[in-house]
Order: sequence, then C-alpha cells, then structure tokens
Amino acid sequence: MLLSRDVRRKLADLRGDAAHGAAANHAPDDAPAALVIAPSLQMPPGLAVADSLGGYLSIRLTPADVGPWAEQLTARAFAELAASEIFPTRARHELAFLDIETTGLAAAPLFLVGVLHVGDSGLHIHQLLARDYAEEPAVLAAAIELLSAVKVLVSFNGRSFDVPFVHDRLRYHRMEWTVQPERHVDMLHVARRQHDLHVPDHRLITLETCVCRRRRAGDIPGELIPGAYHRFVESGETDELAVILQHNQIDLLTTAELAGRWPHGASPPALAR
Repeated sequence: MLLSRDVRRKLADLRGDAAHGAAANHAPDDAPAALVIAPSLQMPPGLAVADSLGGYLSIRLTPADVGPWAEQLTARAFAELAASEIFPTRARHELAFLDIETTGLAAAPLFLVGVLHVGDSGLHIHQLLARDYAEEPAVLAAAIELLSAVKVLVSFNGRSFDVPFVHDRLRYHRMEWTVQPERHVDMLHVARRQHDLHVPDHRLITLETCVCRRRRAGDIPGELIPGAYHRFVESGETDELAVILQHNQIDLLTTAELAGRWPHGASPPALAR
C-alpha cells in the first residue's frame, strides 16, 4: 500500500499514550511541574458550510479558546519565529501549521484538517470537519483554499504522512493539489537533530511532556481515532468527536511551540510534490 510504511512510522514514532509514563520518567529531576490539560467533551461552535461538493463544518477558534496556556505559548512561538529565517515578518499570513485526522491507514478517507495560522482576525485555529464520509471532498477543497497563500508550511511528520495522505485523497477524488509552499518545515526532523534532548523517543506526545512540560488528561491515542470517528458517524454522539477535535488543536499548538523553541533548527527544503 502506498502509505503503509509511512503510517506505521507515524504511529510508532509520533503518538501513543504509553509515551506519557516513559516521557515523565526521562524528564529532568529539576523540571517544573507539568501542566495537565483536562479533556473537553464539549463540541466547539461551528458553522455548517454548504457548497457544490456537499458541505462540511467549519470551526474557528483562537488559542485563548483552547486555554490561557495556549494563548501564551503561541504568542511566544510566533515572536520567536518572527526573528527566524523560516518566518519572514513581512508575511505573517503566509505561514501555517497543518495537522490532519484520518479514518485509517492507506486508502482511507480523512475527516479533519486542522490549520493554525494568522488570518484576517488574527491568530486562530481553523478546523474543517467532515460530518460523514461523503463530505471529504468538500473538506479537501476548503483546505486547499485555506492554504492557497501559504509560503511556509510547518507540520509534525507531515512530510511523511499528512501531505502525502492529502495528495492521495485528492487523487482519489480527481482533484488537484494547488498549494505551492516554498518550504515545508517538519518539526519531527528538527527534533531529531536536537542532540541535547534526553527523551526516550521523538513522538509528539513525548516531546510535549519532556520539552513543553505539558500533559493531556483523557486524550485519545492516534490509533483509536478512526474507530471513534466511525462511532460518531453511526450514532451522532459527539463526546468522542470533541476529544478528537481537542487532540488536533493541541497537536497544532505543540508543533507551534516546538517551532518557537527551535526557530533556527530547521533547514528549508522545498516541498516535495
């Protein structure tokens, strides 16, 4: 299968609840107490968008909507990035962070595209949600439009997973990838080059615990997300979906914090097409 090796690597090196305990055991003894983020079972407000492709749910949040900690870290991260070579201050709106959620491995639909970027009203998280499998094309089209002005794309393992997965789904629906970033900075690759890190692995959840000193309570592991989404489609119950949305939001925010901590650590490779 086209993406099976990349997806296995993502699952092995990116996520997993087991990393919580292992990461805590490898944290420095003098590290400050970790912030624990409570799970959210409340669906954020969204706008139902109807278009020729079928529609989707558009959710817009500011970092402050996620929590005071999120507002503070994004302000610091963007301040650091403004002085770095990957984030020209003249074009704040041309940088975006990307994270997707899918219904499985290769040849499975995606159902959520999350983007952290500077829009007309300031810094915000924009989530595009397919409320059922038929809404995937509309989500893809909206994501392409949202990212159309992006010159610097930042992700965590997005070079191996998120972007190839989006390309694959676009090809399936006979749609085109028209986003043309000049750079794609993958923070997983950057983290692996931070040789002074004393961490058991380079999963995002591990780096969040050891480096960002933050832990999620009641989070959903990545490998359980497809099943939770299938249950939402079948039942309409949104408790698990709300947790998935929060999971995606925090993934974006943590990626932004890591980028702010290592703003000069990323080489600027051109985006593979």
